[in-house]
Amino acid sequence: MISVVIPTYNEKKNISKLLDSLLKQKFISEIIFVDDNSTDGTILELKKLKKIKKVKVFFRNLDQRDLSKSVLKGVKISKNKIILVMDCDLQHNPKYILKMKNKLIENNADIVIGSRFGNSTLEGNLGIFRSLISNLAIRLINLILSKKSLDPLSGFFLCRKEVILDYENTFFKRGYKILFDIIYNGKHNIKIEHQNIFFNKRKYENSKFNLKIIALFLAQILHTLLVVKKNK
Repeated sequence: MISVVIPTYNEKKNISKLLDSLLKQKFISEIIFVDDNSTDGTILELKKLKKIKKVKVFFRNLDQRDLSKSVLKGVKISKNKIILVMDCDLQHNPKYILKMKNKLIENNADIVIGSRFGNSTLEGNLGIFRSLISNLAIRLINLILSKKSLDPLSGFFLCRKEVILDYENTFFKRGYKILFDIIYNGKHNIKIEHQNIFFNKRKYENSKFNLKIIALFLAQILHTLLVVKKNK
């Protein structure tokens, strides 16, 4: 069975639509929403879900919003050994989850990443600017840290719980790229599989992408180079 961890911040209009899709999948036994002190009514929407048996809701309510910390909190309170992390913006299609689960088990992998790019540099509805930024970042990662994944910055992945909890002490644990921590700051010989996905267009609410996210990611790379790699 799978536990789904969904970090949220100002996603009021997306919650019920995503939940409806997830509840239809019988191999998902637990859906965990971790909210980062939303201000748009998301909290009220999440409180309505507490009566649903499969759903858990946690409110961080901290001044410092942080996606990585929200994901880690969700993983720690989850009950299953297989974890799916996805965004709440409806850009990650739940139809891929079963394929990702099958790849994880059949290939005895540690993680299956929902890759937005595959063999192309512009995929789905990521947009030209976001595609250019993401591809530039991936090229930088491949150059200085070696290539381990087609999309090490994806927010959509399925993994074994231990690849997070057993290695979190070496993670950067800040920012919006928790997958990067798992791949480059965690298990040394991590076995990675990929599932090509079509990145849906956001219909509701706004993207959280900004300069702060870029700055935190650069700090995360420095952490990997100066702390993690140096101590291995």
